[in-house]
Amino acid sequence: MSDLKTDFAGDRGDLFSLALRTGVLTVLTLGLYRFWQTTRLRRWYWSAVRPGGVALEYTGTPHEKLMGFLVAVLVLAAYLTLVNLAVMFVAIRLSAGVPDLMTYAVGAAPVALLPIIFLARYRARRYVLSRSTWLGIRFGMDPGAWGYAWRACMYWLLTVVSLGLFWPLKTFQLEKYLTDRSWYGNARFIQLGSGLTLYPLALPFFLGLWGSIAVLVQTGLSGEGTWAWYLFLTVPLALLGGVYFRVASVRAMAGLKELGDGMEFDLAPRTRVLLRIHILGNLLSGVLVSFVSPVILGLVVGALYFTGQVSSDTIFNPPPNLAAVVAVLTWLTVFVLFGVFRQVFVVFPTVRHIAETLVVGEPSLLQGIRQRSRDAGRDAGGFSEALDVGAAF
Repeated sequence: MSDLKTDFAGDRGDLFSLALRTGVLTVLTLGLYRFWQTTRLRRWYWSAVRPGGVALEYTGTPHEKLMGFLVAVLVLAAYLTLVNLAVMFVAIRLSAGVPDLMTYAVGAAPVALLPIIFLARYRARRYVLSRSTWLGIRFGMDPGAWGYAWRACMYWLLTVVSLGLFWPLKTFQLEKYLTDRSWYGNARFIQLGSGLTLYPLALPFFLGLWGSIAVLVQTGLSGEGTWAWYLFLTVPLALLGGVYFRVASVRAMAGLKELGDGMEFDLAPRTRVLLRIHILGNLLSGVLVSFVSPVILGLVVGALYFTGQVSSDTIFNPPPNLAAVVAVLTWLTVFVLFGVFRQVFVVFPTVRHIAETLVVGEPSLLQGIRQRSRDAGRDAGGFSEALDVGAAF
């Protein structure tokens, strides 16, 4: 049986209509509808991605996301209260009247959120997998959020202390932890390879980052700005090298994944394509918003004028209350439209490009895979919604 290629069947016009409707409803409900918006967008994208011509399916519901969010908010409020009280108590006991220590203690309190952020990302991924199916078979993920959280904290600390040297190792080990706990039916995913595999891909990033650090050190030691000009070369190299590494590492690790008894995968997103999509897409979104928003506001003001709600004097010399309403309306219009245009011109082509590069090898092994029980999903990604990390599509 030949390899299965992936089709993308989404229509940009349908996505525009869906994103616009759900965006407006989200604003009108003061953000409450965003759980329905996220669910509907996920269902649309999942149905558009079709490995072997068969669409994925997303079965999550907005109600479980809403309840998970409310529970997560309560838990986070209690957690942050206890952490802040403990930090302040220790700081007061140790400060002995030294105000600087109190300042540092208050500033360091948000660091306590880092483990929760990593925990939220793991649980959000587990929830999304548990609500995704293909060929009628569910995906799933084993519990392990706290294990992922402390590993992520450790690897990030090592990466920062080593000035980026541990970034490839961190990337591989955290992805391996996620992959080795993921399932499709009763078949388990396995991440092969090692962290050393990714180091050649990070060479441009290392050259740019360490070159920038060397320039800054040399400039500081010499007291002259001659070396500072090299930052125009090293900083862009570090940024582009970082983007290249992220894309190339996904491509490399996808080729080293296996499912069950030997199913293989090939994923080949291109860095230059994704860069072009994000740069031009965001630029186009901003330009369209700058043109469309004044037109919409003009139509609204014109309608108020022709219906006698406002006069010409009021339009050109608005009272404070009307000016505030116009300012809020402008912000909401920009917020909705930019979200819509970004879905159409950034997210849509990104998902399409990545999906169309996915190839599933040894598909005959799918015949031996059986259904798995449905995971509870508990917080339904509520922590990631509350922290605004990894919760959106």
